[in-house]
Amino acid sequence: MLLAPFAGAAGAAGWTPGNGPYAVGSSCMRAGPATAAPMADYLVGSSGPQGSLYLDQLISDRQATLVIDVKVPKDFPYAGRLAGRSLPTVLTVFYPTPADNPRPDYTFPEETGWYRLPRMQRPGEVPLFADERARYPLIVHSGGSGTHGLWHIGKLGHLASQGYIVVDIYHGDGRTPGGFEVFALRSLAVRAALDHVLAHPHYADHIDAERIGATGTSAGGLAVLTLMGGLNPAKSGLSLADERIKAGFGAVPWAGMGMAEARDRGLPPGLSLPLWNFGFDFAGLAAVKRPWFAVSGELDRNVPAADVLAAARAMGGPAWVVEMKGQTHGFSEAANVETRGWEAAFFDAHLRNDATARALLRPGAQPAGPEALGRMRLHPA
Repeated sequence: MLLAPFAGAAGAAGWTPGNGPYAVGSSCMRAGPATAAPMADYLVGSSGPQGSLYLDQLISDRQATLVIDVKVPKDFPYAGRLAGRSLPTVLTVFYPTPADNPRPDYTFPEETGWYRLPRMQRPGEVPLFADERARYPLIVHSGGSGTHGLWHIGKLGHLASQGYIVVDIYHGDGRTPGGFEVFALRSLAVRAALDHVLAHPHYADHIDAERIGATGTSAGGLAVLTLMGGLNPAKSGLSLADERIKAGFGAVPWAGMGMAEARDRGLPPGLSLPLWNFGFDFAGLAAVKRPWFAVSGELDRNVPAADVLAAARAMGGPAWVVEMKGQTHGFSEAANVETRGWEAAFFDAHLRNDATARALLRPGAQPAGPEALGRMRLHPA
């Protein structure tokens, strides 16, 4: 799927697990070859005696690439050893583009040669939108711990092919000194990414700022839920909510350690751990009032399905959970395809107020068919 072109007809009305009606373009992210370490160390970030490595050090056209400086205030909660520092963070943007956009794909110089950025802008080029007069809804993506945006091209391209502008963040977790700092930087990076693209001359006039969603994969789920208003019970008066985010989606979303994960790890219930989370019973998620949709894996040991369900049940707003039969933390392609269908339906329902998409979220709708891997475990009353 990573090598498939991002164009094609939409699926059955309202259910689009395959690519949507738009071709997809992407922002510039040209890089030179890795030098001091394998490319993966730059993509996910790394730190060692020689200093930290990160993708921005290989970018060959920095002015044409979306590289932002994420500042960590000295008084920011959980900032730890990052307090007062500023870290570069690379973004990529995927967007609907005309089918006749002549720009070639760009093969990123990673060792496998698998990853292509579709119809990528080159230095001096501006985005070519499918409709230059339109304002598109925006979705920001936070990936899993130790991952990078190239792994998610299929997911991001799918959303863009449905008519969304999508922003991905290369978090570079490996360059941060600890868990507190990773999640502090992630929440700040999502907020900074939104600030940047909403003010950027290439994108500002093409984004509908009233229709913004966030999607998180694995550890990215924690960042999304935090920015949707989730509270740490130990600091219950401290909210890091970003009101611009109207709806959130999570694929195997980690919401901090819950009871099921504690049991799997052999930890006593209620043990106080130095983790930034919403409580073992997820009580801090009662402050999340905006719509949330989660897809879990039945056999996932990293993010147990029982914890995903418990977190969703603790939320103060409407929540859905679909559990994928037989899936672990890494989904099969069939499960990924179904997940993309649910994701598109959820955002169409809540960012576009699409009645057909809303109908797909009702219990018993079975949009993926009776043989689907996913079964709905939770839906709003």
